[in-house]
Amino acid sequence: MKVETTALSIKQIAQRYCVNGKHFADLYRNKISGYADWCEQELGCGFYFNADNIGPYMSLDETCLSNGEVWTFLTNKDGHGGKGTLAAAIPGTKSDEIISILVSAMGRSVRRRVKEVTCDLSPSMMLIAAEVFYNAHVVNDRFHVQQVYNEAVDEIRIDIRRQLIAEENNRDKSEPPVTYSNGETMRQILARSKHTLMMSQNKWTDIQRHRANILFKYYPILKAAYSLAMELRKIFNAKISPTKAMGRMNKWYEKVMALGNNNFRSVSEFFYKKYLKVA
Repeated sequence: MKVETTALSIKQIAQRYCVNGKHFADLYRNKISGYADWCEQELGCGFYFNADNIGPYMSLDETCLSNGEVWTFLTNKDGHGGKGTLAAAIPGTKSDEIISILVSAMGRSVRRRVKEVTCDLSPSMMLIAAEVFYNAHVVNDRFHVQQVYNEAVDEIRIDIRRQLIAEENNRDKSEPPVTYSNGETMRQILARSKHTLMMSQNKWTDIQRHRANILFKYYPILKAAYSLAMELRKIFNAKISPTKAMGRMNKWYEKVMALGNNNFRSVSEFFYKKYLKVA
């Protein structure tokens, strides 16, 4: 006797029986699965909360659902996305409302149980974490920190492209634009380098590497800014003590200050002064 051991999605099962996949998935979600009853039971008061899933290491984040609504989610890191992960799901992101709901749902002993709360750089999320879990360290998510620095690098690229466009508008239109060894104009190189500058060099394709080499040759400021962004990533990925990591961060900060670019420098100063704890 042969036993089927392969996991199939609802849509795959529907296709085998010549049934519309989307219709069957909606039918399963709204009728067979009991999801509607769960929503009525768990979200009857307008939010979901489970004190059993509160642990020493929590994460707080805001997420936009498929219907466009933004909810605040409190999750337990030890759950690793499985059973025991979701502690609270609350509609909206207003700090005073979220704080009121969480404080009312948890006693002081439960809130005191939390040692660390990781969140993004949103002032609202940081305020909620600090007010609700008064005994915990509030830590900023490293990925959000890196995202902000990457955006600063991209701002330099955008500024250069704007300047180039302004210069081309004043150029004699009868003269063809200069093309480089990869067959692209500098405007095209700048436009097509956005995602390249967000990636590590070891993930570049040959085309991306060629384009980046041209860009860095003519705009050393972009090369320096990119190198600093990648250096920051290496610091975060290094398995070293917090003391050594902070020492490397200080050296990195000095390099950013020496760069002298307002886009990159203002962001680094902001984080160096206000966000010293990064997970």
